[in-house]
Amino acid sequence: MVRGMPATLVYLIRHAETVWNVERRIQGSLDAPLTDRGRRQVTCLVAALRGVPLAALYASPLERAQETARPLAAARGLPVQTVDDLRELDQGEWEARLLDEVRAEDGERLLAWWNAPHTVRMPGGETLEEVAARARRAFDEIVARHPGRAVAAVAHGGVNKALLLAFLGAPLAAYWRIRQHNACINLIEVDGAAVRVLALNDTTHLGEHAWHPPG
Repeated sequence: MVRGMPATLVYLIRHAETVWNVERRIQGSLDAPLTDRGRRQVTCLVAALRGVPLAALYASPLERAQETARPLAAARGLPVQTVDDLRELDQGEWEARLLDEVRAEDGERLLAWWNAPHTVRMPGGETLEEVAARARRAFDEIVARHPGRAVAAVAHGGVNKALLLAFLGAPLAAYWRIRQHNACINLIEVDGAAVRVLALNDTTHLGEHAWHPPG
């Protein structure tokens, strides 16, 4: 980036709520449709970003990210540019299974995933280190294409957290210390070599359609 050029802004978004999110079923590299609330969340995202002059819109190839991205792109006449490296963490044999099923059948590994996620590879899946490497590669390529502009990227909780931890200078061991709720917005500023997190897991635009803890 040329000295004196405006910073590049990246609106890093998690996809809207899916049926499997509600069921507590592990998605990973598989897909499930958005819920009615998820579609309302997308409408809220469109409204929240209406005034942002986006130069481009990128998304993971997974349908839940594409379904979130398409209305954002259509609202401003942009195509959705698919980036394979933004796909979610591949969770191998855990995918499509309920969390309680995994707890019953692979409880020791699940406990390790919660306590030391940077040390775990799900059977047939990826590690956080592998996800972080490809996600950062994708992020840097997107920024390089749009110096001084604003862009959006719709990805996933695991991908987003891996990126955010890197930007904050935190280890992957801190994976569970930050949250990424459905349809949240993170705002990243890239100014030369400096990368700053201006907003993290912002869901204020969702109003009544935001995630709320049970009870």
